[in-house]
Amino acid sequence: MLCVAGDVEVTMLTFREGNPNDATNLALILDTAGRRIPAYFWSHYAAQGQSFFEFGREKIRNEPDTGSYCKNWSVGEVNSELVGAFFGFIVDNPYPEIDYENEPDWWIPFLELEKIASGSWLLQAISILPEYRGKGLAKEFLAKTDEVARSEGVTNITLQVEEINHIALKTYKSHGFSEIARKKLIPFSFSDDTGDIVLMRKAI
Repeated sequence: MLCVAGDVEVTMLTFREGNPNDATNLALILDTAGRRIPAYFWSHYAAQGQSFFEFGREKIRNEPDTGSYCKNWSVGEVNSELVGAFFGFIVDNPYPEIDYENEPDWWIPFLELEKIASGSWLLQAISILPEYRGKGLAKEFLAKTDEVARSEGVTNITLQVEEINHIALKTYKSHGFSEIARKKLIPFSFSDDTGDIVLMRKAI
């Protein structure tokens, strides 16, 4: 593959496991992919005066028991520079019982869609840094998600995407994903999005 990032010509996209040195970029990528949801969660747990992103970065760097821990990520590089990353996991089947009374209203639709995805490999977050977008890398990143999901022994990949994110929806459809369910998006303090949350699935 040949593409240009800024004034730098790159010839190969490679992938590796994330590590603690990636944490700053991974925090940005996670919040970008999550459309401010991660930052909103971090805001509830950060210490007084602590940056929300510092809190999120430290979780990614230092907490192996969290899904977003750095080593759970696949990091894409060109010319040894991080250009994007993704992570996912197999959704429990059967899905665990959830006490929705103790969950914020706006988060419940995401959990309901995740339950529908039970048994699949859920692509939880994927994003390419802004300066590397539009260079043809998204297709290769999504092909890599197929490879990772297959290695986990599943036959389906799922993902959640807000319908207002038209570019992402178009990209996923072109990669073979199709809609299987949707829930109404409930606004929260950090979000100005509207519409539905769409659950998409692809057989691999």
